Amino acid sequence: MAVDIFNIQENTISRDLKGRFLCIYGAEKVGKSTFGARLPRPLFCNFEVGTNYLPVKPVNIDKWSTFKQVLRQLADPRAKEMYDTVVIDTVSEAWSACEKFICTQNGVQKLGDIPWGQGYSGCKTEFESALRSITMLGFGLCCICHAEKKNIPGPNDTVIETVQPAMPSRAADIVNRMVDIIAYIDQRFDENGESVRRFITRRSPRVLAGSRLPYLDPVIPFSYEDLIAAIGRAIDKQEEIDKIKVVDHKETTPVESLSFTAVRNEARELWTKLVGEGENADEEMAKRIMKRIEMIFGRQMKLSEITED
Repeated sequence: MAVDIFNIQENTISRDLKGRFLCIYGAEKVGKSTFGARLPRPLFCNFEVGTNYLPVKPVNIDKWSTFKQVLRQLADPRAKEMYDTVVIDTVSEAWSACEKFICTQNGVQKLGDIPWGQGYSGCKTEFESALRSITMLGFGLCCICHAEKKNIPGPNDTVIETVQPAMPSRAADIVNRMVDIIAYIDQRFDENGESVRRFITRRSPRVLAGSRLPYLDPVIPFSYEDLIAAIGRAIDKQEEIDKIKVVDHKETTPVESLSFTAVRNEARELWTKLVGEGENADEEMAKRIMKRIEMIFGRQMKLSEITED
């Protein structure tokens, strides 16, 4: 990827949800997938099937290697003509699939069986790289999670019941750093027994939430239109106070990637540089690189066997 720091355009903020990174969570059947279906041209990556009654384009992910195949296809320019947003439903199941992938690669039953903590670090690297590749390709990202309640210590020896996304802590660290908005779908019932749902977008002792938009309403009625309107108000206020540049729509630009030929040539050069040739070849280094190749592609293969697809 070529970089020119002397020709960088100042960042602009868009009022729509195209290209944004979201994490929404809530109880079962509260409307998480239905909301995801309203996002701009979504591709649903179903690690658990919840879209049977939604007018979306889903792909059921049975294992992590299937998801990696989806990621490779997202790099095809044709994908940008069809999709704007990738929805992961749910993150906890995606993390579980990633764990199984790392364990299978290393011939173990659980990550802890891999020495020196390399199982946990390998899973974290693999999971983070996958989500990051989606954002770097210019797609929006919506991570869907169930909600779980936990008790945490409060003041004066009290206990506070909190609600947070139901995902392993290592996955949560990655998602929390990556997304622009973490929103909890709170559901209550009025005096007539009717459901009243709302987004909680600001953290409190009882709810994990947050936003990179400093002026976003802490409580928003639960609907796609209401969230769009609230983001618009927050950005208008940021434009007024912080003098930022604002547009109604913003086209995301994918990070330029190398061609297959360029990558293959670079790989050959690196192999020669790190391993050497002939009698002076470093066999231990060769084994390390081949193990890394196996981790990336899910099976043992030589560099010469790697094809463009």
